[in-house]
Amino acid sequence: MSNHLVQKQSNTDAEHKRFAFIELMLIWEGSLTAKHVSEQFELHEKLSAQIIKQYKTLYPENIEFNAQLNAYECSASMRAQFTGGSLHDYVNMIGSQDSITHLAMPSRNLKPLLVRPILQSIREQRRLKIAYASVNRAQYTERLIQPHNIVFDGLRWHVRAYCEKNHAYRDFVLSRFSHESPSELLDSADQFDLQDELWQSIVKVEIIPDPRLSLDRQGIIALDFDMDETASGFNKVIPVRAALLLYFIKRLGLDVYHNKPQAQQIILSPKSAESLKEYLPD
Repeated sequence: MSNHLVQKQSNTDAEHKRFAFIELMLIWEGSLTAKHVSEQFELHEKLSAQIIKQYKTLYPENIEFNAQLNAYECSASMRAQFTGGSLHDYVNMIGSQDSITHLAMPSRNLKPLLVRPILQSIREQRRLKIAYASVNRAQYTERLIQPHNIVFDGLRWHVRAYCEKNHAYRDFVLSRFSHESPSELLDSADQFDLQDELWQSIVKVEIIPDPRLSLDRQGIIALDFDMDETASGFNKVIPVRAALLLYFIKRLGLDVYHNKPQAQQIILSPKSAESLKEYLPD
């Protein structure tokens, strides 16, 4: 790639980041000034003002100028173009602040030297020789796998791969790969994500408030989980890859039954629980 193309790509990436920041500030803080952009990206305020005006020219339906406040505001019809617009995106963009606290989680000790060959294997569609330990077998043993995706379940990183030992697609926890025996790239893979039936299967998970709760408390739970209100009550239907269903169930605490409905809060709807049985362990 020529220096000109590299510079052009760099300029495009910088512009997208700035526009994403503008959108997130408008959505979550409600207003924006050139000073915000200037402090975030260490730019002169005059240039920052030009960036905001450029965004307004491109997406006038998203942003309005409030002369009384001397600031830009989010319009009622705003639709983000450079970000998903989630609170998670906002927190990641602005970084640490006194008003935002992150819950510290145990480190998984994932080193770049461990992850690089896995990413290369996926990118180049090659087989991979690894040294792997599991709960059932604590000693590292050699495995030949054909990975197609790296997955984060909210707590741990996994590799979704075809296991040549088991002749099936399995999940391998990244932190259980040997740090002392680097993974070895081999020849071309012949098993891919399109052949992974559980990966390709999308199931619908329906969650509802615990019916043991009073109706007003069910309404509060419905707000927490952005549920829809129907004639039969509240529900939320979420599409999930069948291969990731167990992680999803655990993340929402649906794998544990609490005697107190206040602790349970949500359950799988009876219909959903029945339809998902074939994808979950007994």
